Amino acid sequence: MQRPWVRLSAPAGPLNGAMPLPVSKSLANRLLVLRAMENEAEDDLPPDLPGDTTRLAALLRHTGPVWDAGEGGTTFRFLTALLAVRGDKGVVTGSARMRERPVGPLVDALRTLGARIRYSGIPGYPPLQLEGFEEGPGGEVVIDSRLSSQFLTAILLITPLLTGQWVLRTPGGITSQPYAAMTLRLLREAGFDWRVSGDCWTLHRSTRHPVRMFWASDWTAASYAYAHLALAPAGSRLFLPGLRRSGWQGDEVLADWMADFGIESLPQENGLLIIRQQSCRPERGDRDFTRHPDLAQTWVTLCGMQGTPGVFTGLHTLAIKETDRMAALQVELAKAGLKLYPEGETWRLTGQPHPVHSSAGTWGDHRMAMAMSLLAWQGPVTIQHPDVVAKSFPTYWEGLKGLGFSVEKGGSD
Repeated sequence: MQRPWVRLSAPAGPLNGAMPLPVSKSLANRLLVLRAMENEAEDDLPPDLPGDTTRLAALLRHTGPVWDAGEGGTTFRFLTALLAVRGDKGVVTGSARMRERPVGPLVDALRTLGARIRYSGIPGYPPLQLEGFEEGPGGEVVIDSRLSSQFLTAILLITPLLTGQWVLRTPGGITSQPYAAMTLRLLREAGFDWRVSGDCWTLHRSTRHPVRMFWASDWTAASYAYAHLALAPAGSRLFLPGLRRSGWQGDEVLADWMADFGIESLPQENGLLIIRQQSCRPERGDRDFTRHPDLAQTWVTLCGMQGTPGVFTGLHTLAIKETDRMAALQVELAKAGLKLYPEGETWRLTGQPHPVHSSAGTWGDHRMAMAMSLLAWQGPVTIQHPDVVAKSFPTYWEGLKGLGFSVEKGGSD
């Protein structure tokens, strides 16, 4: 049976149109967990939700004894913490790739709180067997958050279920810190005010009250629209409905970064208008992605398509995502004549792009698929297994078609 593919060609002239964006699954997933603790099931979900969010909403209503998070790292970690502290019993598992992604720091923290958890397979990795919960008297919980801020967030989110006096410690710091900040802001709205001093997190105030569910357009998803605009002819403009700089999402920094490529970001009543008045590019694209790892594939590929060299740091978490993201980029960008290679803890990009003469792989990774769509500005490109975008941006290919891209689909699963 032929595997699915998309044949993508960029429009000849300037871009001019609107590109609807998915909701932020980072915000939505946190809110779903907080609402679940209030016994509020979200039945009225908007259409075209990211796959991860749809799955989490369903799993929060599921009674077990097996919860399958699929490919969703956020889904697995948040769900595990909630089920464990709620005292549910059963197995939390995921896809083959999910079972290769470490979860030890979260399990260690939950065990300190009083959860009985054992590994069903390789120690430190899913699947997990939950066997009940009896909260301890309080004390210190050490959470290694260097690989993922989601370990910390998962513990913070279940704060409303705890009664003991707990202090959290994050020795070694926190990667993707803006996501932890998002969690703190939501918890404060729910009445739980955590104070941070160095690597010590202390619950300062607890006056629980209901939180409202709200949907916000996703800034990480907007990175692909920005990148396409940065490769389009001068005079191009795109409207991104519902997108605002509200301070909720760390990837809002994207608007500042993309100014280097001549893009203006203009707030409108119902979204954001982005305009490329003139063609320009920075001499170098150097970036530290420690706080914004989900922007790495978009930015590095954009720099490659513009022939902009760069040195990139803060990429240590990308090896344990849906795929080893930098290794996957290295293979795929080489097909376009670009050299991406590691130097110690950094990655360096050099070379000038040319059309891809073989198909681009997606490596089971939604962000790889969308980053590879940028190659279409060098000539038609065939992208394998394009349906992986459903994880975070289900309408992505339709959105490009609406902007004038030629989108030909073929094959089947």
